[in-house]
Amino acid sequence: MAEARRCLVLGGSGYVGSEVCRLLAERGARLVYTYRRSEMQHAGALGLRVELTQFAAVESAVQQAAAHLGGLDALVQCAGTAGDPALYQGKGEAKLQRISEHGWDEMMDVSAKSTFAACRAAARVMGAQGGQIVVVGSMDGVKSVPAPVHYAAAKGALRAMVQALAKELGEKRILVNMVAPGILEGGLARLLSDELLQDYLKHSSLKRTGSAREIAEMVAWLALENSYVTGQSIVLDGGL
Repeated sequence: MAEARRCLVLGGSGYVGSEVCRLLAERGARLVYTYRRSEMQHAGALGLRVELTQFAAVESAVQQAAAHLGGLDALVQCAGTAGDPALYQGKGEAKLQRISEHGWDEMMDVSAKSTFAACRAAARVMGAQGGQIVVVGSMDGVKSVPAPVHYAAAKGALRAMVQALAKELGEKRILVNMVAPGILEGGLARLLSDELLQDYLKHSSLKRTGSAREIAEMVAWLALENSYVTGQSIVLDGGL
């Protein structure tokens, strides 16, 4: 029997992250996960409360996970923030003008800075056999959609980071990819206006939103089975 994969999931209490944890556990992985406010109960998994805006705290969480698991085979970054819910309503310049300096900084810290800190730390602790880094981003970082500017900018930064990391870490046999969901049944979708949601459904080939389980299936494959895909942003949006 193959040895269980040792996985750290950042943001394991969120809409997508909790489903990722459940699926990885179902498939025999050993888990550590982080949460920011509300701890989930994932059987047999160690939960760590981490403030994602603090670089050192994110690096420490990776080190603690590796120590607890006896190494690290996969890092999955599901943590993120939507920012001010009001920014997902309305159109035009009014949305742009409501983004504050604090809102911009928090968005970049939680999405981009925490991802960089986690990936850098993971690269140190992954052994000679290499490993997997999977970043859960958004289609907003790949396609032109009506998202708040700072949210789209942060997700675009993740895409560029994944491409650069894949080049730098390939010689260590560390594969780095991003999964970019479209609008899902829960999570951020709850903040969207009915008009935007209906427009999405109109233009989607499948005429529906996605589920957390569908995103988790792709994440789990990349974390547990992938051996050649790297540097890619895989969009799961139902054919928008």
